Amino acid sequence: MLSIEQQRVYEWLNDDLNLPVFAAAYKGSVILLKQKNEGYVSFVAHTGRDIMNRLASTVCSMKSEQVQYKQHIDKIQSEWLDEWSSSDKISSDDINNGHLIPVKICKIISKLIDEHKSGRIRSSEADGLFFSTFLDYSDKDKIPRNFLSEWKEAKEWFLSHAHLREAPFRGEIDAELIRHFKCLDSYLRIAAHSQYNRLRELDEILDATNL
Repeated sequence: MLSIEQQRVYEWLNDDLNLPVFAAAYKGSVILLKQKNEGYVSFVAHTGRDIMNRLASTVCSMKSEQVQYKQHIDKIQSEWLDEWSSSDKISSDDINNGHLIPVKICKIISKLIDEHKSGRIRSSEADGLFFSTFLDYSDKDKIPRNFLSEWKEAKEWFLSHAHLREAPFRGEIDAELIRHFKCLDSYLRIAAHSQYNRLRELDEILDATNL
């Protein structure tokens, strides 16, 4: 089911990096893309998202924290008063002057906003972390823009298709999925190679895009 290159990626993840969970998810995604079993889009997108978000940070032993939105909202909800909510009963004075919300609630909201900002920064740094960890770009400022742009485009696509939805996916979704997974697959393939081959293949991609 796996090509020679894909088998090398699988072995790199499983044996070299000692990350069998990532290896199994990668192999399963490759097989699903070929077999197109029911629900394969969400499964493959979920794997693509997790590999792009967590592979490099896992190898670097960096803690990957998620913003606990539910916990923050639960705290706000437990303290929130109905009179602070928008309704037809709000007078013109309320609209002009607003409501006095306790400092305790403001602190919870402030913490939520701060964690959200930090999460966005971590997500941006994770993009560069893959290239610096696996593709020999120790200086993140020297990562070619087209590498980062297609990486971010693929990651955003995976993020937006990783969960189930009520409406079925569009007809062209298969081509989009293949294109974005091919992007991820190509960088994983290069990362799994020796340093000499990595540099050679990266140079070839740059030369092709500069034609």
